[in-house]
Amino acid sequence: MERDNRGYLDGRKKGYEQGYLAGLMQGKQHGREQYRERIDGTSIIIPTHNKRDYLAECVESIFAHTVPPFELIVVDNASDDGTGEYLAKMSDRIRIVRNEKNLGFAGAVNQGLMKARGTTLLVLNNDAVVTSNWLDNLLTCLRQYPKAGIVGPVTNYISGTQLVNVTYGSLQEMHRYAASHNRSDPSRWTPTERLTGFCMLMRREVFEALGYFDEGFEIGNCEDDDYGFRARLLGFELVVARDTFIHHYGSVSMGALESFERIYRQNLRYYAEKWEGVPPRTPWHETATGKMSDLYPTEVAVKGAGESVYWISGGQKYRIDDPEGLDAVRLSQTDIRQWPSGGVMSRREVEARLAELARGAGDGSLLPGMIARAKNGELYQYDAGAFRKIANDWTCRCWRLDRREPSAMPDPPFPEAPPIVAPIRIQSGNI
Repeated sequence: MERDNRGYLDGRKKGYEQGYLAGLMQGKQHGREQYRERIDGTSIIIPTHNKRDYLAECVESIFAHTVPPFELIVVDNASDDGTGEYLAKMSDRIRIVRNEKNLGFAGAVNQGLMKARGTTLLVLNNDAVVTSNWLDNLLTCLRQYPKAGIVGPVTNYISGTQLVNVTYGSLQEMHRYAASHNRSDPSRWTPTERLTGFCMLMRREVFEALGYFDEGFEIGNCEDDDYGFRARLLGFELVVARDTFIHHYGSVSMGALESFERIYRQNLRYYAEKWEGVPPRTPWHETATGKMSDLYPTEVAVKGAGESVYWISGGQKYRIDDPEGLDAVRLSQTDIRQWPSGGVMSRREVEARLAELARGAGDGSLLPGMIARAKNGELYQYDAGAFRKIANDWTCRCWRLDRREPSAMPDPPFPEAPPIVAPIRIQSGNI
């Protein structure tokens, strides 16, 4: 009898485990299907770290003043002030991403962008209070303004051209002001050289061209300038929708940091190193395909979030069959998808090319991927019959191009070609 009972229990346990695993697999499959599914609407992404009350006010204003379709994604950067409990209560209305540590503004935005399913994407600060018609007006501007890449509203507290003078003394007065202000008017759409990241709207195609925010900017500040600069490099316009006003408390999260000044100085240095000598507009814009891979070098090894490593050559990516030991530059999956697949290469082939490029072309031959130094000291890379200017020393180091012996650059003329700029830094392991 004891033996029969044991058999029954073993069978029951086995059945339970099988059922549990089957349910788990079904749940994962359903999640993957939902993740890939696009919605014909806007993904609103709010990064947050503490400041629960500001976040709640922001969320409430969105539900009160935003006409569907939209999805709301809140990325919690390891808050410890009750934000997690608040979000748990709102889980039926909000998609939630929880990070175990503070990934900074760029890292949190990237987590939200990775999860976003909308055809349009909007980044919003947790201390913003949106108003009537705000999203409709921004969408109208984005869709109708020629070459608009990123659109932002005006507000009461911000640096730059998006600042407007207001006289209201309460949120009730603010909403009355916004109701009279927020009337769609194309004559009030103005191009700008800079948009702040407190509220930025773009099409999904623009995100897929630009990629993610640069996580090399510590905690916050300057990553929005970097993103806007990249957009302008690719020929997109930054536009201020002056017919759209939202309230902004301003500097709520960053201003509370004791290390604010240090972080700001560090991020300014990083921005300067990255973009030194790079003009926001060059003649090649008219013929460029409009994606960041246009601005990346050839004959380099890159890797994404997975284990695969690729060799970039001739505008294509080649998967390296045994990449063990190769020093590859980390890019996002969005960046890597910009290159079409060209097949498979062996590690031996890649190592042979790297060795050849490291030696340089002493005989004057033109090798794809070779580095050449002009008489004025500037460095170029030879690519598809043209010499592409390498933006600066920082760019050279980021792409490992400083490991290649420069050859003497032949006398011009050469066809106009896009410059080579530095890749963004990726700290997250999943983008």
